[in-house]
Amino acid sequence: MVSGTILLAVPGAADDELRQLAAWLRDEDELRGRVRAPDSPPRPGEMGGVLETIEVVVTSGAATTLCRSLFDWLARRRDARKVSLKLVRGEETLELSCGSEDDATRVISAARDFFGQDS
Repeated sequence: MVSGTILLAVPGAADDELRQLAAWLRDEDELRGRVRAPDSPPRPGEMGGVLETIEVVVTSGAATTLCRSLFDWLARRRDARKVSLKLVRGEETLELSCGSEDDATRVISAARDFFGQDS
């Protein structure tokens, strides 16, 4: 079974918005226990760290679940947001960007291909 990591970033999103996305993803049975939302170290003059990316450890099958859940989250947003995805498998990476349900087929297909899922 192929496994790797998907890093999600939402440029311009507030810290609580990313935390809400992380919580949304954790509600998926297949992703439970695989989603991390680590704070970055505090910058000079700041009191605490900031959440910049969400890390999800995936298998080939869980990557599809992640993508579908992400697009469900995007569909429920009032304001359109671009989401950057960085897929990591060993030394290989693939960077994708999406922002609407129209991107779903392309992103899911790319994730399946990258993580070696046939269906």
